[in-house]
Amino acid sequence: MKKVLSGILILMVCIMTACSGTSETNNGPQKENNGSKDEKYVLKVSHGHPPTSHQHKLLEWYNDEISKRSNGRLSLEIYPSGQLMPSGQELQAMLNGQIDMAIPISSVIGSIDPIWYLFELPYLFEFDNDDPSVIFKHKRAFFDSEKGGGVIKAKTEEHGLKVLSMSQDYYSSFFTADKDKMITDLKSAKGLKIRSTGGTILNDTIEALGASASVVDPSEVVTAIQQGVIDGVTTTAFYALANYPIKTWTSAPMNNYTLTVMMSQKKFQTLPADLQEILVETGKDLDKYLDEISLAAIKEIYEKGAKEKGVEVYFPTKKEHDEFKEVLVPLQAKWAKTVEDGQELLHEVENTRP
Repeated sequence: MKKVLSGILILMVCIMTACSGTSETNNGPQKENNGSKDEKYVLKVSHGHPPTSHQHKLLEWYNDEISKRSNGRLSLEIYPSGQLMPSGQELQAMLNGQIDMAIPISSVIGSIDPIWYLFELPYLFEFDNDDPSVIFKHKRAFFDSEKGGGVIKAKTEEHGLKVLSMSQDYYSSFFTADKDKMITDLKSAKGLKIRSTGGTILNDTIEALGASASVVDPSEVVTAIQQGVIDGVTTTAFYALANYPIKTWTSAPMNNYTLTVMMSQKKFQTLPADLQEILVETGKDLDKYLDEISLAAIKEIYEKGAKEKGVEVYFPTKKEHDEFKEVLVPLQAKWAKTVEDGQELLHEVENTRP
């Protein structure tokens, strides 16, 4: 009998120890999320850009900072140049647990939630060709607003993805390969074949100007320009000057691609609370860092880069901008009808306008 009682007591002790050892009740925090102060966490990151790109460099900066702030407990394992997978597969790969983090742009994230297509709308944010900082200030104010970027981040978390940073490149403009085909107004745009990456809004933007949208694979753009298959492209100045044989640049805000640092929400929640905070706070500092270097870079491109590449820059007059706006701004209301909270987000764009 004593042996039976002893066995029962040992069993009860084991059960009590197991129940109290790994986690608390649902009303309290999970102990496993606190982690050991000595345990190290490595996040696997995939992206499709070369190691020399500013996208890769921003991840290196982020890695250095989170490693320093966590005393080496948290770091990134970065795979550039599509080593692990094409960029188009990264969102699903994060959800499936194949990778932990990626840096998708807004037009790609729109495939899981069209709320991100907001940033493809033309003439959305305030801009001033004489002062590039104007559009950076407006976009940052919108990103940091609870009713703007806050709503977009919350919607994205519903899909299982955590947004750690929303940073900005300069707006996309039109670039042509022939100076005789420079776009200056609606008349000059009519009939031109402009490369599109696909997507309803960008195609509608090109077509509204009277041009023709031609979807061309990224690897074939240079050949398509050289062979006259397309007359030009719409992209950012950074990318166009670095990659395409273009001769003209029409500086007008056709869209506002947004670069993100994003990770699996499920993976984020498994990390200790202090490391979660480091990821979030360092993401905010990354935003500031990228705003500064992107603004400096666009000023240099205006002042030196375009001239060195032999590219003629055209700044439309107010009258010409008004002409463009007349056919392009209605696309904003069209988008708002397709997205929950779309109209409210457009209102917040106005509320944050400087």
